[in-house]
Amino acid sequence: FGSSLRSSGGCDCAPSCLRSRLKAPLVQPFRSAFMMLALALFALSLLPQSVLCETRRQLLIQRQKPRPTMVDTWGEWKLQRQDTNIFMHYMPEENLVACGCGKCGSTSMWHYIYEKKFGHPWNYTGEPYAQDVTSERWEGKVIHEKDMDNQSEIMKNAGFKFALVRDPKERLISSWKSKVACNGDLYGTDVGTREFFTQRLLETAGNGRSSKVPCLSLEDFLETLQKVHSNQKERFLDRHFLPQTEGCFSRFSPGNWSMIATISDPQAFSKLGEALGSYGNPAPYEHASTSQVQVTERSLELLNNITAKEYELLGDHLQPQKIVSAGVYMQMPNNDLNWFSDMHLD
Repeated sequence: FGSSLRSSGGCDCAPSCLRSRLKAPLVQPFRSAFMMLALALFALSLLPQSVLCETRRQLLIQRQKPRPTMVDTWGEWKLQRQDTNIFMHYMPEENLVACGCGKCGSTSMWHYIYEKKFGHPWNYTGEPYAQDVTSERWEGKVIHEKDMDNQSEIMKNAGFKFALVRDPKERLISSWKSKVACNGDLYGTDVGTREFFTQRLLETAGNGRSSKVPCLSLEDFLETLQKVHSNQKERFLDRHFLPQTEGCFSRFSPGNWSMIATISDPQAFSKLGEALGSYGNPAPYEHASTSQVQVTERSLELLNNITAKEYELLGDHLQPQKIVSAGVYMQMPNNDLNWFSDMHLD
């Protein structure tokens, strides 16, 4: 065997030549893979740094905060207090506490605060949104404080404490339209997350999940909320349905706040701007939806029951609303139904 290798001119030493020939097929694939990796790294180095950072950020978001679309994607959800998601948000440099309930206009409030803080509008799209104040987009300017002792100390010494509120009935109907209504085209419902919010609400009420209930009528929505309140589990509701007696006011009554206002109160936002070092700026603009909602007598009864404590707590701080506070429920000719026109806020 060795003499045949030598006679062919392949090697001087048969065993070493054999080892060399055996290694060659094994080394070649690794060499090719290394070259491909080097080329890929070189190509990535040519991309702008901003592109690489945004790509990495989007991957992290998708991994950490998956957007629920179907019932089976959110797994074994457990009841958790939701008021801590709203309170407390503290800006140490301004010594400012800001709080806003879901569907009160809190997204616009945080857009407003961001613009005053950074000197330019919120120009991001997609998650994390402006109200996710612990995201890197806020650059650490807002602290989400959950320790109760620290909260008490901050509320005692903060220079300005601002809470955003909304007429309770108007807010609940807006939340229903936005999150769980069946006629999504009419109300602008987020159909991508509708089943998630529906099933989560049913679970909170103790009804259990049901793939046969992908959405809720207004009356069914209010009946479910009534059951949650009757079971004294309202603090476990999603922030969009969470009563305003929780969240901003779960530990600190209205008397502890410097300013309590609705999104439509320009004077309040002027004072908020002053606390942020900005003067003479208008309040954030909110789009008004003119879609009308049919409200049955039973729905109106449920609304009255569910929101009674909120009106008792916040009645003096709610600006007169032409839709609810002034009693403008336009009666239909048969007197069986009411029509409710809604300001559709985030």
